[in-house]
Amino acid sequence: MQSEKEEVIIEAEAYGTEESHLRSFELYEEYSRRNIAETIRTRMESFDRADIKTKRELATKVEDEVESFRAWLEETKDLQHDSAHYYSASLKSLLLGLPAGVQIAHLFDKILNSYNL
Repeated sequence: MQSEKEEVIIEAEAYGTEESHLRSFELYEEYSRRNIAETIRTRMESFDRADIKTKRELATKVEDEVESFRAWLEETKDLQHDSAHYYSASLKSLLLGLPAGVQIAHLFDKILNSYNL
């Protein structure tokens, strides 16, 4: 029997989701020490409930987190700046709780449904 994570990866591959996005999820989980599905769910709920001022504050916090994640990738994983930027920037919309693109939106839903959050 496959684990939930394996099912998400298989589903993502079936929809042509780039392997780099999946790698971004794994790296972010290692960096944050939080489950990506829980993070997405929490962020989505926070963003949905927020007024315009709070949304701006959340966006600023995500910008800081993306930058911190990029630096962590360079320092801890020895990635070049461009690679680290790609991995970190590709998670930005998910960290705001906003799926971007059809494939990522589908994967976003699949992650949340797989973990029954």
